[in-house]
Amino acid sequence: MERSLRLNVLGGFEVRWANGEAAQILSRKAQALLGFLAVGNTRVHSREQLATLLWGAVGDERARHNLRQTLSKIRACCDSLLIARGDSLAINTQRCAVDIVEFDRLAKSKDAIELRHCLELYGGDLLDGLATREPAFEEWLFPARARYRRIACEVADQLIQLVDGQGNNDEIIEALNQRLLLDPACEPAHAKLMELFVRVGRRSDALRQYQSCVEILDRELGAEPSPETRSLYAEIRSSSSDTGPEWTRHAGTAGIRSVHEQRPTVAVLPFDNMSGSENAYFVDGIVEDLITALSRFDSLVVTARGSSFFYRDRAISDRQIAQELGAQFLVRGSLQRAGKRVRINVQLLDAVAESHLWGARFDREFEDVFVLQDEITSTLVSTLAGQVEAARLASARRAAPERLDAYDILLRGKDHHHRFTAEDCRTCIDMFERAIERDPDYAVAHAWLACGLGQAMVFKLDEIPKLVDRVEAAARRGLELDANESECHRLLAQVSLARRNLKQSLWHQERALLLNPNDDRSVVSMGEILSFVGRHEEAEEWVRKSMKLNPYHPQRYWTHLARPLFHLGRYQAALDALENISQLRIDDHTYRVAASARIGEAAALEIACAGLRDAYPDFEKVTYVESLPYELSRDRQDILDALQLAES
Repeated sequence: MERSLRLNVLGGFEVRWANGEAAQILSRKAQALLGFLAVGNTRVHSREQLATLLWGAVGDERARHNLRQTLSKIRACCDSLLIARGDSLAINTQRCAVDIVEFDRLAKSKDAIELRHCLELYGGDLLDGLATREPAFEEWLFPARARYRRIACEVADQLIQLVDGQGNNDEIIEALNQRLLLDPACEPAHAKLMELFVRVGRRSDALRQYQSCVEILDRELGAEPSPETRSLYAEIRSSSSDTGPEWTRHAGTAGIRSVHEQRPTVAVLPFDNMSGSENAYFVDGIVEDLITALSRFDSLVVTARGSSFFYRDRAISDRQIAQELGAQFLVRGSLQRAGKRVRINVQLLDAVAESHLWGARFDREFEDVFVLQDEITSTLVSTLAGQVEAARLASARRAAPERLDAYDILLRGKDHHHRFTAEDCRTCIDMFERAIERDPDYAVAHAWLACGLGQAMVFKLDEIPKLVDRVEAAARRGLELDANESECHRLLAQVSLARRNLKQSLWHQERALLLNPNDDRSVVSMGEILSFVGRHEEAEEWVRKSMKLNPYHPQRYWTHLARPLFHLGRYQAALDALENISQLRIDDHTYRVAASARIGEAAALEIACAGLRDAYPDFEKVTYVESLPYELSRDRQDILDALQLAES
């Protein structure tokens, strides 16, 4: 009888027999192969795909040879670990228990005991410490690690909600400590612990928790606690007894928002496979990734895969499917493969109104299946989210303001925000505040209020320091209501950038992308921040990715592209980017002058200088350059030298 195995990939890689004896799989490529198969245990992976993933740089024949050798070593150590299905490979889950499979199952539970076990399984980052130096594998591993880290945080938040509702303070404290193990810089968890310690008569522990919070925020972010946390600390410190204020904010433990049912529901139905069963894995993979990525958009409710796939090949109307799923919007599609080309057609339907809202066709090379999946999924997600929102906005425009619910008020405010005028900015702020009045616990409304106030800085509708403070207050309130609200992290990244705290800015921006990696605004913001940090090559990559995600992006994206191009010495490319902007702002004028000066073409330089003088007659180069939040003095000097050259 074959012995059973245990494969662990959450944390360091480990394979053990049932008696606890370690199975010696030492090859990094073997560990990477098994880790990849463990994460994708619901999919079929061909040998060709696996060879390309792990040996993509050595040629097809050599890659297949290396795969065969690696499989031979794995089977020599533990033959029951893998099973072959034709040309495909998979983990033998009948003989091998896999921690990540169990983690995925328990993460969906609503039971506190199962959620605790789920967190126990999360021993650390996926394949922690494993490095293969294979670009395709690393490109897969980084977002996979981020995804499972996010899921672990969401499980901890769900557990906190459950035990909080039961009123057992010791269990709440334990759950909050688990949350801090996952993310030590989660300030709402520190604040909640302080409150609870006081509630159970542990005032000294509450004070120590604050000191721990201060040290961690300073070490991780170069930041200090928020005014609310500092105020709580002062209140506890001034208290003469071990009883303190009741916890009222429930930071990071808010349940499902009351506007949840008001958000549009989208169901992504199985795509039609027009190319035979050998491509079924790819078709279903596209749909699964699309469902997962869409679900990260807080503005949407996305029907689960199991419910959507129930309707595969069923001959019923779209309207009936939508009614049974409780969805307003349906996504349908088809995939056809011919040789090395893949064609995917996708359409968005309003099943309630029985209308076709949007359709697109993607024609791509099939050479790298993983890159292709990511590219199509990312583009679809960004576009579909915008199209669904546009459809709801069209309905909101036709309704009287007093009849709008919080979500539609928010949509109307976003419509004014996107018009980018001073008057529309005032209107959007008013709309966002009205949405909050309608539903004070609507985290996204607080996030968009922060965004509107940020736009008010551009139009100078109030004193800049005052507006920065209001942006921060609104974004932090949003995070108190929902610790996983990506928009709040994006805006706090901008607040930190405005205050020249680049370390904290990057921290918030990385968390925004962790929570919603397909939001083109977060992607372009990462490019902006990295450019000010001095990592210009990476900055260019991020900005171009945002443009790919959203082909109809705002013109300011060209500004964020021109900046790193200038610092990389690609002056003509920077000017070409700025040519796409119809109404130049001060940054655009300045970089156009600087790039023109470096190129040295007199006529173009004169036109650029005249444009800057006409638009900003009081422009003073030193003052302007000093206002830019560059981390490296050489980048600031680069701009200043170019502006001085323009005057010579």
